[in-house]
Amino acid sequence: MKIDPTKSKLVFDVKHESPLHSCMFDPSGRFVLCGGRSRELVVVDVASRKKSLLPGPDSWIESIARAGTDLVLTGDYVGRIIAWDCSGAEPKQRWNREAHASAIHAISVSVDGKTFATCDHDGFVRTWHTSDGKRLHELPQIDFPVYGVALHPDGSRIVTVDLKPIKPRIKVSEIVSGKEQLVIEVPEMSGYRRSEDVEWTGIRTLLLSPDGQTIVAGGRNGWDGVACLQLFDMATGKPKRKLLSTLKNATYYGAKYHPQGFLLASAGEVGKGEVRIWNPQRDETLATIGTPGPCMGLDLHPSGESLAVAQMISPGGRQYPDSGLLSVYTWTA
Repeated sequence: MKIDPTKSKLVFDVKHESPLHSCMFDPSGRFVLCGGRSRELVVVDVASRKKSLLPGPDSWIESIARAGTDLVLTGDYVGRIIAWDCSGAEPKQRWNREAHASAIHAISVSVDGKTFATCDHDGFVRTWHTSDGKRLHELPQIDFPVYGVALHPDGSRIVTVDLKPIKPRIKVSEIVSGKEQLVIEVPEMSGYRRSEDVEWTGIRTLLLSPDGQTIVAGGRNGWDGVACLQLFDMATGKPKRKLLSTLKNATYYGAKYHPQGFLLASAGEVGKGEVRIWNPQRDETLATIGTPGPCMGLDLHPSGESLAVAQMISPGGRQYPDSGLLSVYTWTA
């Protein structure tokens, strides 16, 4: 069904006792799997709206990705990857691997679902077999935390984003040799504070267009600016477009292309958030969904007709978040 992005409706909310960082529909669309600041996987049955908690992660879950016909992959803050088999009545572990020595910030699955890539806080980027979690390749270590990774549709290249202070970088490399093909510095997305020697914002999410021709980097426009997406040409690294939210002091933490071609991005700052839907060809906002908490992650139902959003909720709206909220929306034609 072709949907109208301006016609969204909240279907249901599910509260959680700790903040949520990520969410993903399973390949069948029956479940939404969520990770956050607790040592368990949160699973919501879409039909019954029942929530269950599954043990397995050693720490908080930040990264999550759908793979193949029945798997969802999760990565936690101590480097463990778990492949969850979603073909049965509830998700079950298919395999479980200690993959990194630090937090896994992102997971990217290949177009055919047979391989995936991970990146971590120590600057390591690795690729793996989806079927059993065996390692395939490792890029030369990057000197800074790597917060985003994306496998190119051609199967031979990989894109990463790192938090180099003052000049956050996008890198395009060959998977097998590790050779760098392109480096793009994005200083306007830096939130570096010299007094603390910390890059507070930088690029926090990475996405490639389905045709592989555009790199999408998400974060904030400067130290105290608005949430921002920057689009770059994959072949040359030249900027194509900058998409600016109106949400001040906010950061884009997630982005997805809809099958109809528009671009969704989830943003937040303390006490509020948004999902903004863009026409990326014209720098045009098609719709905005406001949320009560920062939107840390989002995912599209495999049909493209529904949207899941993981949030962190603060008591009173302006304090440190102490709970989470999963919101599921649907669109009409």
